[in-house]
Amino acid sequence: KERGMIMFSKDMLIGIILGLSKTDIYLDRNDKSQIGYRVRLRVNLRANASFLLAVKRSLEQHQIKPTYKETEHKTRQKPILRIGGIKNLYRLCELVPANLPDSKEEWVVFREAVEIVANDRHLQLEGLEKLFELKGVE
Repeated sequence: KERGMIMFSKDMLIGIILGLSKTDIYLDRNDKSQIGYRVRLRVNLRANASFLLAVKRSLEQHQIKPTYKETEHKTRQKPILRIGGIKNLYRLCELVPANLPDSKEEWVVFREAVEIVANDRHLQLEGLEKLFELKGVE
C-alpha cells in the first residue's frame, strides 16, 4: 500500500479515540443566543501529521468528518485533528462503545453533553445548567 492510504480498522479507531482524544465542552457567553450562551462540543486529537491523516481517513469511512489543521495556532505549531458538529460527534459516540474506559476519564461526561445538545436540551435553562455541571463549573 502507498503510505498515504493507510487506514485503521474500526477497533483500532476506537482504541485511538479512547486513548488519545481530548474532549472539550465550550460554554461561551453570547448575547445573540436565546439563552445567553453558545455551546460548542469538540474532540481533539494531537499527534504527527501522517497518523492524524490516517485517523481522518478512517473516521470518514464511518461518515464522521473531522477537520485537520497542520498548525493548531501560532503558539502551538503542531498538527491537530478536530471533530466538531453535533452530527459528527453523535456518530462518534455511536462508534465508541459506551462501556469502555478511556484514558482521561472524560467520555462518560462528554457523551452526556452530546446527548443534551443532540436533543436541543441545551436551549433550555435546565439543559444548560447540566452542561455547566458536566463541565465542572459551579
